[in-house]
Amino acid sequence: MQLRRYFGLVDLAIAMVVFFAVALPPREMYASGAVKGAETEHFALALAEARTMAHPDDGVLADEFSHKLGEAGFKDWAVEVGIDAAERGKQSPTRWRALLATSVAYVDRLDAVPALDYVKRALAACETAGAQACPSWESIRMDLYEQHLAAGVASKIDPKKNPKGFRDAGQGGLRTIHLGGGHDRDQQTPVAPTRP
Repeated sequence: MQLRRYFGLVDLAIAMVVFFAVALPPREMYASGAVKGAETEHFALALAEARTMAHPDDGVLADEFSHKLGEAGFKDWAVEVGIDAAERGKQSPTRWRALLATSVAYVDRLDAVPALDYVKRALAACETAGAQACPSWESIRMDLYEQHLAAGVASKIDPKKNPKGFRDAGQGGLRTIHLGGGHDRDQQTPVAPTRP
């Protein structure tokens, strides 16, 4: 009777768990690489990561690493890499590349509002860096990208629910100009240009 006062059902259960944990052999564990693909893709991703670690404030290398992470399906890590590189490289003339990589990574995740915010930051950083670090054609390309995102966000269409509608709204916000030759809009086939 005295034994019951000191040991209860809970104590017995704990003793059984401890016994099985100690007495049974450990289970086999299996692990595989998180990155799918060929060895060359593994090496390219590892090399991009190593370069980014060696030069943490270089926006070009952060852009490359973020892009490779996005291709491998690690969209959240791609965003983090861009944000971290942009924070570390505040004085770097290539910071705009890290900001742009962050925007693209957000677009890959279908998060249009933060993508728009980061492309605006990239444009501001591009202006600050000057034409030597940010050529005019890059600035123009970012400006068009920003206009496309702004038109999509202004349409209030959720890209996660309706990606095609968001894309169409973004393209509707841009004015298209066709140079050299025309297109017959009804047939969607090229039409030879006429000479005066």
